[in-house]
Amino acid sequence: MAISERAFGHVCVLTANAMFGIFIPISKYLLKECVSPLFMTTCRFVGAAALFWLASLFVRGAKPSKSDIAALGLFGLIGIALNQGLFMWALKLTSPVNASVILTATPLATLAISAIFLKDPVTRRKIAGICTGAAGAIWLMAPGASAGGGGGETAGSLSGDLLILLSTFCAATFFTLSKPYALKYNPITMMKWMFLSASIILIPLLPEAAANGELVKRDMAAAEIAGLVYVVAGATFCTYLLLNMGIKRMRPTTVSMYIYTQPIVSSAVAIAVGQDEFSWAKFCASLLVFAGVYIVTSSPRTKRQLKTAMLVEGKERT
Repeated sequence: MAISERAFGHVCVLTANAMFGIFIPISKYLLKECVSPLFMTTCRFVGAAALFWLASLFVRGAKPSKSDIAALGLFGLIGIALNQGLFMWALKLTSPVNASVILTATPLATLAISAIFLKDPVTRRKIAGICTGAAGAIWLMAPGASAGGGGGETAGSLSGDLLILLSTFCAATFFTLSKPYALKYNPITMMKWMFLSASIILIPLLPEAAANGELVKRDMAAAEIAGLVYVVAGATFCTYLLLNMGIKRMRPTTVSMYIYTQPIVSSAVAIAVGQDEFSWAKFCASLLVFAGVYIVTSSPRTKRQLKTAMLVEGKERT
């Protein structure tokens, strides 16, 4: 029995966020021990751009017009360069706990932008689902949710927190405004132009940073190189490809809700490698997250959304 387009969209977005959840502990280690935020961000952007351009040689699809290429370049600036760049830079100024809590505002920002630009209805059910999921995510990330009572790095700064907040609005803008283009073009076609734009912005920053020795802290071992490869090929190339496939098939607010699953995956990875311990608080917080996602994703679709879904299914069959 063939999977429906809507179910396929859920699988894509859930997988993307699971992969990004694995990326979080790996990136924290690499940033602390091996490389600078600029080096890692450049590897992600340039590496993913190369992979998307290579993949584009094997796919067919409509060629974007010059105006659409300009729009995709703008999405690359907002949804990739600013979103990921601001997040990496902010982690130097604020704590991971502060950053994770502020990121829970992404679905609210997406709901607001969708209501303004896509006329997506703001319902009490959606708000209740977002708040439920946010409560679970915040509880999961709170120091007291750890089995040992938590602790760790909790101090942050106002400038870092504001940068994280700005990155959430960049992500929300991308989730919302890129949807018409996701319906029009192959996801690889979209991503190759977006990552090219993001790469061009970063490359001029490299010479001065390299001259000052601010890119790589030390030589990396094989396991650390493998981690960097996963960051580029898995947590950037695959995640953005899957996100775009999900945006094509789902409401922007629903796509953004899956960000709440990232701390669950990160926590599971930390427990698996012995960096954290299981607790019933984590389990209950995870249930709240899934309850919030279910409330939002199970809300009835409008006639316009059903029409869009039929359009997607028609394109997939041709």
